[in-house]
Amino acid sequence: MASILVISDTHFGLNSSTLTNHKQVDCLIWEIWRYGKGCGEIVLLGDIFDLWRARPESALRDSRYLFERLSDLDVKISYVVGNHDHHLAVMSQEMDFLGRVARGDIYSVYTPNLNWNQTLDGLNVDMYCPIYKVSCFQRNYLFTHGHHLKGVQAFSIQLVEQLRKLSGEEISPADLEMMMAYAYEGMYRSSYIGEMVEFEQKLWKVSCIFNKMNNGILRKYAPVERQYDTILAFLRDQRVGKVDCFVYGDTHKAGIYRRDGGPMAVNSGSLVRERRNGNTEELPDTYVVIDDDCVAVRQLGRQEPLFTRDYC
Repeated sequence: MASILVISDTHFGLNSSTLTNHKQVDCLIWEIWRYGKGCGEIVLLGDIFDLWRARPESALRDSRYLFERLSDLDVKISYVVGNHDHHLAVMSQEMDFLGRVARGDIYSVYTPNLNWNQTLDGLNVDMYCPIYKVSCFQRNYLFTHGHHLKGVQAFSIQLVEQLRKLSGEEISPADLEMMMAYAYEGMYRSSYIGEMVEFEQKLWKVSCIFNKMNNGILRKYAPVERQYDTILAFLRDQRVGKVDCFVYGDTHKAGIYRRDGGPMAVNSGSLVRERRNGNTEELPDTYVVIDDDCVAVRQLGRQEPLFTRDYC
């Protein structure tokens, strides 16, 4: 059975984005067929575009060659929106609202999970926000960008949860995005103003400090292991049903971890060379290949996988 390829955090629009280089895109496409079992689906796992620090036109221009190559593959493309490209979800909601306005539908519509079809520079994509769940290989996989698992954003979700409890309502996956939507849109608009981009970077550093304090600065765990309890809590609180494999990105730190027969947690890393503070990524240019017998984290240009784990 064909593999599922997972790519996240390409951050098109930034100079550090690896796949703006056509040769690197060609290398990725070659590796898909060389090391996998063919490709049945490609999951773009958020922050594909960096709409916080680059103008949309620039980000889309940088992604053009990758999208052309993906279109040539003629496989299903699924796109799970992240925080840096959250404006795509907002545009979908606004288009839906305008359609209802045209029909005279004045009633509010609440959709826990967004799913729509969109064409991005000629590439037909199934869009999801904030989660995408699929069953294949006789297992259940849940894909989400993962930005709601940490730092200031995780605190905002806790606040929403407390407010919902007061009203007797249950928190839903949509609340993951609703609380921070105002901030995401502000970041999107700030991409046109250099001073605001600098402010966003300072805010990001504060969020990282908060995240370290929340996780325990002195804990010497692998990145995925450190977030495993948070992942389990998310799966439990969001009532998403049985999940055998939880796949996310956001942290730019690739890895695989599983504990005591629980779900496998996989981080796809990133396809950028530098972090926002200018330092080189510890493990740059990583992606995930999901097969019927194992999950592998691969590094672009490397023959052997960085990490691999079977389901047993």
